[in-house]
Amino acid sequence: MSNKEAQPVSPGRPVDVEKLDRILDAVLDSFADGDMHFTIEGIARRAGVSKGTIYRRFDNAEALLRAVLERQHLELTGMGPEPVNSIDDLRDQLIALGTQLLAFLTSDQGVRIMRTVITHGARHCEHGELIFRDGPQAFVARAASCLERAAAQGQVEVDDPMHRAEQLIGMWKGSLVHGLLMNGCPTPDADQLRFRVESAVNLLLTALRAERH
Repeated sequence: MSNKEAQPVSPGRPVDVEKLDRILDAVLDSFADGDMHFTIEGIARRAGVSKGTIYRRFDNAEALLRAVLERQHLELTGMGPEPVNSIDDLRDQLIALGTQLLAFLTSDQGVRIMRTVITHGARHCEHGELIFRDGPQAFVARAASCLERAAAQGQVEVDDPMHRAEQLIGMWKGSLVHGLLMNGCPTPDADQLRFRVESAVNLLLTALRAERH
C-alpha cells in the first residue's frame, strides 16, 4: 500500500452505496489474491470505477483500508450492544457472534485473506497493528461487552471480560483455522460450525455461572 496516492478529497457528489460496496469488495478481492500493497488505481480497475470516484470518499489507500476493516467488523459483530436480560439472551448473542466469525474465517475468501494478512503483517508492522486492532482485537472487545452487560444484570460473574472473551474465541477457532490455513483439514459444514460455537459458549457459561455461586 503506498501513501503516494494521498491527495485532498475532491469535491463533488458523494459515492453511492452500490459503488462504495464495489470499492470495498475490490479491496477484499485484492487481499484474497495475495495483494495488500494495493493502489487507488488498482482498486478502481477492480471495482470498475474511476479514481476520482474513490477520491471523493477516501483521501488515500490507508483510509480505504480502515473503511474495509470497519465494514467487516460491523458485518461480523452488528451495529452495537443489545440488552442482556437473561442468560439465554447472552447465549444467543455469543452464538450469533461465533457463527458469524467462523463463517467468515472458514470461507474460501476468508482463508485466502488470512494468509495474505499474516504475510503482510509480518513484513509491515504498522499495517499489521492496524489490522489486529480493528479486526481480531475489536472482535474480542465486542464479545467482552456481551459478558460485561450480563454481569451488570447479575446473570454471570466475570473477573476479566476481555480475557474470558479471548478464551471463548480461542475455543471457537481451536486448531480448525490453522488447519484450513495449511490445507490440512476439510472445511466444516454449517452444522459442524454451529456445534463448535454452541458447545464452546455452553462450556464458558457453565463455568461462569459456577463461579457466581
